[in-house]
Amino acid sequence: MLNERLFLSFHHVMYSLRGGFLVRPLIIALTLGSAGALLSALEEAVPALNTWAPKVLFPSHADPQVAQVILAAIAASMMTVVSIVFAILLMTLTLASMQFSPRIIVSFARDRVTQGTLGIFLGTFSYCVAALPAARSVPQPFAPVLTVLGAMLLALACVAWLLFFIHHISQAISVNHIV
Repeated sequence: MLNERLFLSFHHVMYSLRGGFLVRPLIIALTLGSAGALLSALEEAVPALNTWAPKVLFPSHADPQVAQVILAAIAASMMTVVSIVFAILLMTLTLASMQFSPRIIVSFARDRVTQGTLGIFLGTFSYCVAALPAARSVPQPFAPVLTVLGAMLLALACVAWLLFFIHHISQAISVNHIV
């Protein structure tokens, strides 16, 4: 009897966590943040990895200040995009829920694309923040070139994902999809 109650309680908690804005975005953000820290540490341990990055994409290989500026700019822009996009999304969902059904907001909280969007943007932010300490001028100058290149690629992926997300939201709040 007690075991059955514990099992049902555990099952209910896991179901609630899986459907909200907590678990999936947090896992993505922690994974990408760890990747940023590990890649920058690996790049520092094996300096020959810097030669793999094309000089066209990151011309100043030896300048850690350029790496710091790029990582900080990408991190700041990711937080700006997340705050603006999700503020507009909540406003749109509030208007749609007043017209159609209040269940729309719950369905978007459980939507995997919405969770993935939040996770990818927060993950790119955590990647850049985790890689930022590796780019330093003192005591020994070091610019994590591959890590910065990875941040640039993540930023491009975020732009593409944002376009997909806007299309997904516009389709999901249409009358044909809701009814």
